[in-house]
Amino acid sequence: MTFEFLYPATREFEEAFDWYAHRSARAAEGFRAKVREAIQRAMENPTSAGFPAGKRSRKILLDPYRYGLVYFVHRDFLYVVAIAPNRKPPRYWVRRIKNA
Repeated sequence: MTFEFLYPATREFEEAFDWYAHRSARAAEGFRAKVREAIQRAMENPTSAGFPAGKRSRKILLDPYRYGLVYFVHRDFLYVVAIAPNRKPPRYWVRRIKNA
């Protein structure tokens, strides 16, 4: 299985990483590591990592960071739909799945 970030998820990751980097290089690297760890977990157990976030999607919380990684699987691809800030409305990213 391989993974791919949808473009909006890439932007969200970059914005969050930059925000943490302005505060601390260690925090930014920790955030990046949490995202990598979440992707690895999702690839190892795509139907059970995290919790259901919709009909076709799942979400893995990136604790202690206030974000969640939202993904769905289609065939042999894991698509990262969002690096969702907890402050945003739930399921703001749902249209991305329909457009993927």
